[in-house]
Amino acid sequence: MLARISLCLGLIAGFVLGGCDRGGPPPAPPAAPQAQGAPAAPPGAAKKTGEVVARYGDGQLTSDELIVELQRLPARSRATMDADARKRFIENYVLNDLLYQEGVKQGLADDPDIERQVSDLRRRLVVQRVVKKLQDLPPVTDEQVKAYYDANGDKYSSTTIKARHILVKDEAKARELQAQLKQAPDQFADVAKANSVDTASARKGGDLGFFGRGRMVPEFEVAAFALKTPSEVSEVVKTPYGFHIIQLEERRDGEQKPFDQVKEQIRATLRNEEMQAKTKEYYDQLKQSANLQIDDAAAERVAASIPEPSPGAAPVMPVHGGH
Repeated sequence: MLARISLCLGLIAGFVLGGCDRGGPPPAPPAAPQAQGAPAAPPGAAKKTGEVVARYGDGQLTSDELIVELQRLPARSRATMDADARKRFIENYVLNDLLYQEGVKQGLADDPDIERQVSDLRRRLVVQRVVKKLQDLPPVTDEQVKAYYDANGDKYSSTTIKARHILVKDEAKARELQAQLKQAPDQFADVAKANSVDTASARKGGDLGFFGRGRMVPEFEVAAFALKTPSEVSEVVKTPYGFHIIQLEERRDGEQKPFDQVKEQIRATLRNEEMQAKTKEYYDQLKQSANLQIDDAAAERVAASIPEPSPGAAPVMPVHGGH
């Protein structure tokens, strides 16, 4: 019976410890959903082991069960839990099971919406487990890190640049503006004010100020630091935010950072790149073996049938500020 409530013990622990910090009783936790397809077991049906810590109705909490649930808490929380907090933890544990039993009596264990949510949770957990297995990679060696550093020293320098940008959502418009600015780069600020959807920088003519490596999304950074001459305008750059045109204002060349200062950053970069490549290959194989076919026309009809969002939608996120 108590096994049914394990899904929400994290919440219970939060309530208990929160109550301990405030010195008052914790609020009652929500009831946990029954696992899909699992019948409601009669009280005491499962064989329990260990000393009985609490009895309630037809149920009981044993020391073995309590140990398992206490071990779910962070070590620091367990270490600072006094007798009163531990009692509240047990009371909330029992209360959660009593609430579950009440829900079963009310027929909520078979509620279609609850079953759907449990099914969705199961799918997410299974997917997360599969994706986690893809992260099992061999460690990046020191030799690989040093080789990358030697070949990409410019990425690890104190060089900073000052640049402007224009962000639009339509690629055709971006290419039209880029062609215009190639001919008249001195108009960049005015064109940014009139067209960029990054409103924060548009008000300043697209000015992003000075920034170094690691401040922008990767696609933007590569294109921006490739510019060498003041007033030079980039090609159209696609990022998750849309389509950008970048203009270099000023470049301040710096020195290459020492290897020891950046080697762990490089190691993380190489691991992420390998993980992304492995994940993409795995995903592509899955789609290919499943013979994935998408009816674009049908998808377009579905999209057209969805009501327009209400006014006041979230603003476009700026490209600057890290990634």
